[in-house]
Amino acid sequence: MRSVVFAVLVLLVSAGASLADYDRSKAWFNELTYQERIRTQFLLVFTGDYETIVDGAFGPQTYKALKNFQKHREFGSDGVLDAAQTLTLQRDGLDLVKRVGFETRNEALTGITFGIPSKLFEASSKSERGHRWQAYDHSIELETLRIAKGDTSYKELYQRLTSSTNGRSLKTRLFRNDYFVVSGQQDGRDFFVRIMKTPEDSRGFSLFWDKKHAVFMKRVAVAMSNSLRYYDGGPEAGKLDAMTSAPELRSLPRANGPQEQTDPPGQVYKKPAGSSSGSGYVLTKEGHIGTNAHVVSECSYLDVPGYGTATLVQADLVNDLAIIQLDRKHADHVVKFRAKQPILRGEEIFVLGYPFAQLLDNNLNFTHGIVSSLAGVQGDIRHFMVSAPVQPGNSGGPVLDRTGALIGTVVSRLDKFKTLRVAGDLPENINFAIRGRLMATFMESLGLGPSYNTITSLKSPTQIDEEAARYTVLILCKN
Repeated sequence: MRSVVFAVLVLLVSAGASLADYDRSKAWFNELTYQERIRTQFLLVFTGDYETIVDGAFGPQTYKALKNFQKHREFGSDGVLDAAQTLTLQRDGLDLVKRVGFETRNEALTGITFGIPSKLFEASSKSERGHRWQAYDHSIELETLRIAKGDTSYKELYQRLTSSTNGRSLKTRLFRNDYFVVSGQQDGRDFFVRIMKTPEDSRGFSLFWDKKHAVFMKRVAVAMSNSLRYYDGGPEAGKLDAMTSAPELRSLPRANGPQEQTDPPGQVYKKPAGSSSGSGYVLTKEGHIGTNAHVVSECSYLDVPGYGTATLVQADLVNDLAIIQLDRKHADHVVKFRAKQPILRGEEIFVLGYPFAQLLDNNLNFTHGIVSSLAGVQGDIRHFMVSAPVQPGNSGGPVLDRTGALIGTVVSRLDKFKTLRVAGDLPENINFAIRGRLMATFMESLGLGPSYNTITSLKSPTQIDEEAARYTVLILCKN
């Protein structure tokens, strides 16, 4: 019995120590600037310790990669890099960067910016849908692609690449609204495909290599996948030199644990370092997007997957509304506002957005409910209450009526635990939206013209979902 108790105590102590290491590693990583966090993850890709999304956000995969890097070099494995370890990471990561000549290219033909191991290839040649590169002995082949939606849709392309064919076996199949990744083996060779979705086409690259190159080409493929961006023709568009060449990382003191942070009186709360996400909807064909101010007002960098980067135009902190604009300044589909009919208690509504974006692989969520009250907390008439489920990440998404017209912007949900302390019970499906007329008025104040719905016939939920998916977007805030 004593031995069992002792074993349990050992496990508890071990788990506590691991959690403390994780927290210290997270605190250290988040003290880095956004660019330094990106560089660190890229360098871990090149050392072979990190094989997932380079996004500057800390999580279990980043923690595991840091510890693996330290373990493989016989450092103390706690997930916190001191000055000497940081220099070792730079040296080892950049070694492969230099050996393969990994550099950034802007390709106007396919509309992509991507990293390419230039020393591995001879001169490129033009292909049917992009460019093709080959090693001198054809043991490595790369092709860039741009496929019009009218030729093959994004989903059809994924289905074709993941279909069972003779000589092909799949290792990775990742399908998201904005991109997909497929990897595996075909005819005895390894392959890796990364394709991005845009409103007009699908674009990306395919990479094949002989097994003799497997050790380093897997790292190169992951780095290329993470370097892929949209290119709209601007001289600096999608430039990733700072990430891939990784200039010296500043050395930070080792963290002793999370520090409590307080904002000075009168200061507006700022988002902590890292990434967060919200939802939005396209307002104009010039690429303006409506969302909440709290989603975008304190971001160093805004990304709208499937559309590229964006810039904050104006935030209305009083009403918690904001308008951003795609840097490409173009969109095909826009939301239409409800014209004059008042919002009615009990009417059916639909909510779209991207809750828990990282957990749910950035998949669009569509929920149904009713308008349950015509006012918000303490009778705030700018808001109305909806019964449709709302989760973190839904903020900024559209609330639509049965004709598909916009009547509101999701803003918040009632905090369950605060309500439990105050009221003694847990609330269910008490969520709030900002009235659509406030966003329309905000647009007009900036010289933008809202589009209004002229259709009065009711639509099926499936039709509303299909139409709204074209203008509802995920917004990534990075700091």
